Amino acid sequence: MLGSMTVDAGGARHAQVRVLQVDAELAERLDARRLQRAVPLSVARLLLRDAGAWSAEEDAAWARDGVGLLVVAGVLVRRVGVRDRFGAELLAAGDLLQPFAHDGEEATLPFTSRWRVLTPLRLAVLDRAWMVRMAPYPEVIAEIVRRVMVRSRRLASMLAIAQHHRLDDRLRLFFWEVADRFGRVGPDGVRLDLPLTHDLIGHLVGAHRPSVSAALKRLADAGRLQRRDRGWLLLGSPPDADELESPEPVPGSD
Repeated sequence: MLGSMTVDAGGARHAQVRVLQVDAELAERLDARRLQRAVPLSVARLLLRDAGAWSAEEDAAWARDGVGLLVVAGVLVRRVGVRDRFGAELLAAGDLLQPFAHDGEEATLPFTSRWRVLTPLRLAVLDRAWMVRMAPYPEVIAEIVRRVMVRSRRLASMLAIAQHHRLDDRLRLFFWEVADRFGRVGPDGVRLDLPLTHDLIGHLVGAHRPSVSAALKRLADAGRLQRRDRGWLLLGSPPDADELESPEPVPGSD
């Protein structure tokens, strides 16, 4: 169970969640005695959003004076574009969002940012009041900071994947990178129950949709992956260095 309902003085109903119950890793550094005290104090407003386009900036107002919005369930994508070129980032349970932060509208090279929920989303509002209640438990805040760093490392990994010249290599590396977080091992392969369209995959690996569609067909014909329902099935083993095409040397580089 991800939340409960409370009624305020005006009769309005609000969903709430005990953050340290639904995200136990946040409290891993607390001993049993301190954890028992911290869990009731970790209650936060819970936002529930269905799959589809998401007006993140509107919901972000709930946590503008705090840490941000913590994903406790669901998967979403943040897409960033400069003119007709786009990049994207997959986000899921455990990630911290701050849609209210400066997002490129006033940058020297302005970019647009859009959010889309892929699977039903549950967000805990970590506002200022929540931060005050968690102040006696700095270990929790330290874990949140660690996750921000992990997210930046994931982005760096995706940038490295996007540097591979052959799109087939990029896609294989991408799928296995995503499987490391979202995959489920089964008797027939590693299943990714994510509704990743060809268009979205293109944004994630830096390629146009027609090229992605052609490369995915080649990988399917080679027995590397299959489309299953609304997800994907990875077959065989992750690629090793010997299977990947060596990058072309850059003139003038060492």
